[in-house]
Amino acid sequence: MTMKMKVGFVGVGDMGGPMVLNLLKAGFEVIAHDRNADCQAAVVDAGAEAASSAREVADRAELVMVCLDKEEAMREVAKACAKGNAVKIYADLSTSGPTMAKALREQFASAQTAMLDAPVSGYISQAVDGTLTVMVSGHKQAFERAEPAFNAIGKHVFWLGDLPGGGQMMKVANNYVNNVQTLGTSEAIVMGMQFGLKPEDMFKVMNVSTGRNSQTEGQLRDAVTKRDFCLGAKISISLKDMTVATKEAQRLEVPATTGEAARAALQGAVETGGNKQRSSAVFKYVAARAGVKLE
Repeated sequence: MTMKMKVGFVGVGDMGGPMVLNLLKAGFEVIAHDRNADCQAAVVDAGAEAASSAREVADRAELVMVCLDKEEAMREVAKACAKGNAVKIYADLSTSGPTMAKALREQFASAQTAMLDAPVSGYISQAVDGTLTVMVSGHKQAFERAEPAFNAIGKHVFWLGDLPGGGQMMKVANNYVNNVQTLGTSEAIVMGMQFGLKPEDMFKVMNVSTGRNSQTEGQLRDAVTKRDFCLGAKISISLKDMTVATKEAQRLEVPATTGEAARAALQGAVETGGNKQRSSAVFKYVAARAGVKLE
């Protein structure tokens, strides 16, 4: 791939928008589409070209990257792009799960387009900084052609072989661990607070002890100590991820005891008003159940 090749991008919201900006900074010409006019306008103002539909993106760009958060949208966009006149590589950066990734790959095989399932991991701030982790599976030649674009959005880019759904399975496993540790850390901190410990002290101790994890060092710690729970993905997205994970575990006949517990807790948080809140706000749900009041 040359730097002059146009890259199509569908879904330019919280994560996709910053990725488009980093592609532009790296010298790529980008054709962008989003159903949200404001999101599309933001990247067009930064230098991207506008497209009126996903199909138009696939008619004008050889590499099409998509970042979507709903299964229905993932299917619709893939179906439209498979009919594109220019697209040769379709890279799905969403978290769709390995089962859907396999189905989509078959759809693109009939369209003679190489599909890469290439989910990304990281916070919105990492999407902005271009330091995401990209987990890719698919034909190696297609990966090598798309790699410069992946390098523009991510600091760590992994090719996991030509295993259908392999990138998505890696993302599911990663998100499984992250969501379980978010709930586990929240419960442990709330337990200490109920006893009388200060959360700030607990995080300091955990971070030099065996309880240290990405949440004690990162967004959950920051959210709790600052009492600002606007960090992380939406709780509804975390719930979707854990639902995908537990379904895959069931299909593969693998125990998912902690995953089911985390999924149920996330479902409870959504049902009690957390649908539009960020994942760090799960802590508030745990605290409320324990009767612990937050200032």
